[in-house]
Amino acid sequence: MNPSSGSNGHPGASSNGGSSSSRPSISAPKQGSGSFSFIFAWELHERLLWFSNLRWFAVVGLAAVSLIGPAVGMAATRPSLMVVAALVAVYNLLFVYALKFRFGPEEDYGDLRTVAILQMVTDLAALLVTVHFTGGCASPVLPFVVFHMAIGTIMIETRIMFVLAFATCFAAAGLFACEHFDVLNRHASVIGGQSTPASCGLSTVMLVGLVFGVVYLTDSVTSRFKTRNVELHQTTTELRRSLEEREELERRKSHYMRISAHQLRSPLGTIKTSLQVLLDGYLDPGSEEGLRLLGGTATRVDSLLDIVNDLLELAKMREGRVKAPWARNVSINQILADIFDAADPSAREANVELVPHFIHEGAAVLDWAVPPDLVYAFENVIQNAIKYSKPEGGTVTVALGIDRTHAMIVVADEGIGIPANLQDDVFMEFVRAPNAKHAEAEGTGLGLSIVREAVQMHGGKVSLESAEGIETKVTMVLPLHYVPPEIGRA
Repeated sequence: MNPSSGSNGHPGASSNGGSSSSRPSISAPKQGSGSFSFIFAWELHERLLWFSNLRWFAVVGLAAVSLIGPAVGMAATRPSLMVVAALVAVYNLLFVYALKFRFGPEEDYGDLRTVAILQMVTDLAALLVTVHFTGGCASPVLPFVVFHMAIGTIMIETRIMFVLAFATCFAAAGLFACEHFDVLNRHASVIGGQSTPASCGLSTVMLVGLVFGVVYLTDSVTSRFKTRNVELHQTTTELRRSLEEREELERRKSHYMRISAHQLRSPLGTIKTSLQVLLDGYLDPGSEEGLRLLGGTATRVDSLLDIVNDLLELAKMREGRVKAPWARNVSINQILADIFDAADPSAREANVELVPHFIHEGAAVLDWAVPPDLVYAFENVIQNAIKYSKPEGGTVTVALGIDRTHAMIVVADEGIGIPANLQDDVFMEFVRAPNAKHAEAEGTGLGLSIVREAVQMHGGKVSLESAEGIETKVTMVLPLHYVPPEIGRA
């Protein structure tokens, strides 16, 4: 049994967990070493929907230009741009369907980014076709290419937009070259006439400068807002988490006070009733019945004192860590040996055999520890294993395993076990399983809460496995070189 491994003894094992937010799930790629250029998935989803709605105006505009183009000298626009408008309408419907029914705001950022890139590529392709039919390098549609690059930079990482900018400029230059060498037909612009090689060259240079310049300038402006957006989100998330933790703390505090009051009220009510019977003269305190009633009252008082002592012990661990008597080089072997000596009489009385099992040679020594708290934790678990063994007795095995960084203490019994539905709750205050109450009427239900507090105070983890009616195994994992915060600050 290695203290650094296993389902029960892993140092990272935990017995609790978490909360969720009502906001759609937010995801974004990690910030790299370069410029900051990402937004949240839900925000990208909203922008893509907005972009899709804006695209309907482009469809109407293309259809209108197709109809009026011949009247202003652009004969090639009919029916060419009407076909382009139909194609844009079809793929826009596909994008709207995908965003509304396939890729919601809760999707991973990478999926939505793929949709954004596809939108940019299809739109730029449609724009270049429109440029061809409206005059090539003299087309009045060219500024829309630059405008499109600005919108894309707001939604997509800058490095991807620079790739798209390069591809767009390369495609535009190829288009203009094909028109110049008559590979493609040249069409008149609204300005009229045919463009010259010089004007086409100037248009190409201007397009390249504007496209790359707009991507760079847009990123320079929006990256600051993106950074502020993420910082605001992180701050909001931390505040929300703090608020949830505070609400959970208040809830647990209220639950703790309510349960504590209930646990104290029950024996107090019994004591009051017993004393009232004696005060009212129904029984003579010196009679056999009176003495039996007084004996029961004394037992109830002892039970109350046990609860109060355990509550004080729990409060001391939770609130008094700064003043705790931390000691150096505390031997777990020695603590367990002392507990074995003290527990042996009760084990013999219960017909239980205590079996020590040291997995590795050598001593498990903690750099820092509070010995009384560890004694309480180990003793409580061992005494529980003895107390809740079966009436015919059995074996309680206490195993100690060590490696270079952790010590693991495993207490296993062959007792009554714990019902499966209560195994996650037994470390909470005042929780006792019904079979435990039946086997041992007296008990505060605070022991395992104090065990957990003591182990966590030493930077460790405690976990439990049990099969009702068969066995229970409690595993405590403690780091050997843990330095408590109050010591580290000293």
